[in-house]
Amino acid sequence: MNRADLSERLSMSGTAPTKTYVVEAHADDPAPVLARLEGVSSVRPTDDVYLFEVATGFGDLWVDTLDRRFWRFHTDASVAESNRFLRRNIEARRDLDWIWLSSGQLRSVWPQARRKAVLTDFRSGRLTSGVSPASTLRLQLKGDAADAITDLISSDPRYRSALAFDRIQIHADEPEYGTVEEVISRRGKFLVSGDSFELHSAIVSSVVDRYRAFVEACEGRGMRWSGLGDEGGGRLSGSVISLNFGRPIEDLRGWIDELVSSRAPFRLWGVPRFEDGIAEVDAVDLHIGHRLRLAVGEDWLRVYLPSGSCGNTVARLIANLQHRFDGSLTLVDNELEHLRIA
Repeated sequence: MNRADLSERLSMSGTAPTKTYVVEAHADDPAPVLARLEGVSSVRPTDDVYLFEVATGFGDLWVDTLDRRFWRFHTDASVAESNRFLRRNIEARRDLDWIWLSSGQLRSVWPQARRKAVLTDFRSGRLTSGVSPASTLRLQLKGDAADAITDLISSDPRYRSALAFDRIQIHADEPEYGTVEEVISRRGKFLVSGDSFELHSAIVSSVVDRYRAFVEACEGRGMRWSGLGDEGGGRLSGSVISLNFGRPIEDLRGWIDELVSSRAPFRLWGVPRFEDGIAEVDAVDLHIGHRLRLAVGEDWLRVYLPSGSCGNTVARLIANLQHRFDGSLTLVDNELEHLRIA
């Protein structure tokens, strides 16, 4: 068994699509991590040193770790069982996390493909008062008019904050590869049917490459203090990652308390301080255990990410704020904003 055999092992059928999950990992050696996952009965190496066959009670998964940071879990097992298995393990561990695609990244998954359906899902919960024009907005659109309808909603200031893409369905037809139907979710789950595992892999790689560019750009802005030696003093490098919101925070104390409550999906913990209408908190990202500082005003948020921290923290924060507070938020940094929506 090697990577080339995956196209023979995975069915990619229209009635039972193949599932691919992209998971962010922080591990030097994948095998022990996979063996410790709850529900795993065995981990078998293959002829490819980066490919593992993982046996569970609900079926087998083939885990491709060639990309040392973004692993791919492939399976033909039940989507409900696969979802449950990965959710249980990812949300209980510090060394694994979902990838968190922004609405813009999801809309531009494979530009040459035809978009067949769109699902948006906005649920504000405790981050808004519940009296806004659209505290909950869930749309399922099929057909060629889906883009026009979502553009119409996003142009209306009453509703644009509640437009957040949850998943899309595309049809891709490439003469040199073949044809696939893909349903892609904002947490990096791909359901695929068709006749070309190679095209599916190319689509997954394209999504991962663009997502990696954003995450690494965030990490490149990490704050670092460098001492100047015997002369004393030092130099601060890096930059703040700033978000602007298209709606005001009505209850700052309740808002920040919810953000750093340790619960999924934000997975942040901290004790906020309040002064002059601004909240500050030295938070801990429970995914990897790194610290970061947040400052929040009425319609803005600033992230001070220390050098060496994980940029997936920022991606998770932005993606979930889009789905729970403001789907129209923007990044002040032009390069980051371009990568977020590219």
